Amino acid sequence: MKMICFNFLICLSFLNAMNIQNESFEQNVFYEKFINYPSYENALNLAKFFYQIKDYQKAVFWAIEANEFELLEKEAWLVFINAKLKLGKYEDALRAKEEYEKLLGNYFE
Repeated sequence: MKMICFNFLICLSFLNAMNIQNESFEQNVFYEKFINYPSYENALNLAKFFYQIKDYQKAVFWAIEANEFELLEKEAWLVFINAKLKLGKYEDALRAKEEYEKLLGNYFE
């Protein structure tokens, strides 16, 4: 059952989490926005940008940074999980999915 939920989560992530609204921005613009206005959204934009250009290590880093601002927001978790999958680190991806589910469970209890 966990694997089915995990696969469903991955499918949803490709539909929802990988769109950057302003694709014309370059990396430096994203960095500058984050440095001037550190926030979940700006860190998430960097994570998505690096995922889109297939720099999965940096996508993981910026997804973690985004989670520092908003731990329960799912988009950064989805970027993190998908980047780990692209890096072939399936156990890390599954562990992150389980950790996110545990966080949500604790939050709603």
